[in-house]
Order: sequence, then C-alpha cells, then structure tokens
Amino acid sequence: MEPPSGPSRRRCVPWKRLLLAASLLTFWTLPTTTQLSIETVPPLAAEGSNVLLLAHNMTEKTLCYFWYRGESEETIKLIASYTVATNLITTGPAHSGRETLYPNGTLLIQNVTQKDTGSYTLLILKFDLKAGQTGHLYVHHPVAWPSLQASNTTVAEHEGSVVLTCLTDETGVSICWCFEGQSLLLTRGMTLSLDNSTLTIDPVSRKDAGDYQCEVSNRANSSKSDPLRLHVKCK
Repeated sequence: MEPPSGPSRRRCVPWKRLLLAASLLTFWTLPTTTQLSIETVPPLAAEGSNVLLLAHNMTEKTLCYFWYRGESEETIKLIASYTVATNLITTGPAHSGRETLYPNGTLLIQNVTQKDTGSYTLLILKFDLKAGQTGHLYVHHPVAWPSLQASNTTVAEHEGSVVLTCLTDETGVSICWCFEGQSLLLTRGMTLSLDNSTLTIDPVSRKDAGDYQCEVSNRANSSKSDPLRLHVKCK
C-alpha cells in the first residue's frame, strides 16, 4: 500500500453535525478540580446594563462550545457556537443581536431587559466527551423616581412638627432617607414609619433645617427624590 500523498487535514464539522454527535455522547461532568462553572457579572443586573457570563475552567482540546438560552440543548435555543480549529463563531436561532461570544467561552449580553432573566447553558464538546454547566441571569427593572412631600416646609423652632412623606408607585422596594446629601442619622424627635415611607420630626429644632431626600431601591437599582428644603425659624 502506498503511503498518503500528503498529511491529512483537520476539518471542522458544521455545528449542526457536531450537535448531533454531542447528543449521542454520554453527558459527563468534569473532574472536581476542573469543574466547569459560570459566573454572572454583575450577579444582579439593572435593566439596560451589560452582563458577562464568564466561563471558568474551560479545558484544553475542546472542539467546539455552544451557548443556549435555558437549560436544554435544543437547536432552537442556541445563541451562538464557537469552533476552535477555525476560530469561527456562528450565531444560532436564539441570537438577538445583543450577544457577543468570545473565544475564551465568555458570553456578553448588552442592554439587558427583564425578558433576558433566566438560565443560560454552556456546552463544551471534546473528542470523547461533552460537559455542560448552567448559569443564571437576574435583571431588575429601573426604579421610578420618587417624590418627597412635606406637611410644612417652614416651621418655627420648638413650636411645630413636620411630616415628610416619600411617594412612590414601586412595590417590593426599600426606602432610606438622606439629609444634606448624606444618610440621615435619626436624632431625638425623629421617627420613621414601619415601612420607612414617612419621617416625622417633632419638635423641630434649628439643626433639622436643610435638604431632605428619600431613596427608593430594589436589589439592583435605586433612585433618589429631588431635594426638599426645610426652613426653621429661630426665636
């Protein structure tokens, strides 16, 4: 038998055929020391921000890898794939135009919306095995601007009280207060309602004069009201 006329060439199999081959393999996990993992940065994303799904412990000798929306390896949920041999990135049916896949396995999602909240699965394919890991993205909507209302903005020292109310349509948020641009430290005569939406000052002293703001926040976003100035007339 005559020897080959030249060295054999490595060819990259089209991603659809690779997916078919991957489905025929046993789903293996990597050893604990090199466990594939996904890190979401930031872990809680604000709507409109950019998010990275970082792939850690990517192994050598990888043929291709694939990012899916959700926890299953359905072709219709494929966002993008990367072929190592040809350095080729191919987008899939679930690609929205806002995703960028990098050769190190990291997936960037730009201008995220609440619809992007959910699971994302990374599948890596080698000659003799495939391994996968799922990460999770949480996107919180922006917090609407609150407004601050006062029962009175001009009070005589020691002769009256003031009730400041933080008005917001948001639910499931926390409320905190600021005085002169800093976190408010409650002093004698200041009380907060159970949900922090109302600040009562009684009696009012000259030290209470200044700008007040309330800040509304959820797990990823916050918004402050415009300053409201309290005037205190001194005797």
